[in-house]
Amino acid sequence: MSDTHISSLYEYRQHGTLEFPYVVYHFQIPVSLYSCPMHWHDEMELMFVQSGCCTVTLNKVPFTVHTGDIVPILPGMLHAIEQLHEETCEYFSILFDLKMLGQDSPSDYCYTTYIKPYLDEQISLPFRIPSNHPQHDRISEILTSLTQTISESSHGYELFVKSQLYRIFWLFESLEGRTLHAPPDHSQLTQIKKIKELLLFIHSNYASPLSLKGAADFCGYSVSYFTKFFKSFTGMTLVEYMNHYRLEKACELLLTTDLSVIEISENTGFENHSYFIRLFHRQYQMTPLKYRRSSDRKEQLCQEPSLSR
Repeated sequence: MSDTHISSLYEYRQHGTLEFPYVVYHFQIPVSLYSCPMHWHDEMELMFVQSGCCTVTLNKVPFTVHTGDIVPILPGMLHAIEQLHEETCEYFSILFDLKMLGQDSPSDYCYTTYIKPYLDEQISLPFRIPSNHPQHDRISEILTSLTQTISESSHGYELFVKSQLYRIFWLFESLEGRTLHAPPDHSQLTQIKKIKELLLFIHSNYASPLSLKGAADFCGYSVSYFTKFFKSFTGMTLVEYMNHYRLEKACELLLTTDLSVIEISENTGFENHSYFIRLFHRQYQMTPLKYRRSSDRKEQLCQEPSLSR
């Protein structure tokens, strides 16, 4: 598929505003979501675990996060968040565009020296900053102040946020494990490009049928190779991933629309209503109607973030 066609599949979602692309999300597993399927975005994300535990996958590497853990998710990094068995987890996600911290010009030394390398994938950070890390408490203090100062109407709010983000990057400078990394080889780059294109296609066309052969053809792989390739990135088969993503979109519609369960089933690609009910109950241990009626369930769902070119 041509790059022109792929670019038309981009789903734009603004985090914050165009003038100030910064936002704080609060999630509770399994109250406000059960999982965020594999995705990526151009913004940087700082995940700050408040309580419990869950599974995070970064660039094909799954690991468990616990209370107090901080997970820096760099721009463009493939990642997913899932419930760990029956465990609960509460966390904040701070998303922001690195470009809000400066401009790429010789006169902006701080941006070009300390911020832009993250966009250019010239540096890496530890996947997880645990509570016993030497810099954890200082970074945690800043993240706490950011999650508690979420009133955009307060005068000077933007100045406060930017000052705290700069402090975080200053602390990142001394993080153990912050190293220059070798660029991926051609094969890795090709695989990453293909999985990103395919996920974009699925997320933009999740209500339409997609066969295993169709997905393999999309990537230019044989069915047998594609099966291993897809599972190595997502940890799921194609059918499992599509059903998982469709169910997440169904949850979103249940809480944000007045569509009937049958209409939602059809709108999310489930032609068989009974099959939809069975899958939904298996994944969420309740019927779609009970899910909709849950009075304590928040409407802040985990949607696939936008991708800006």
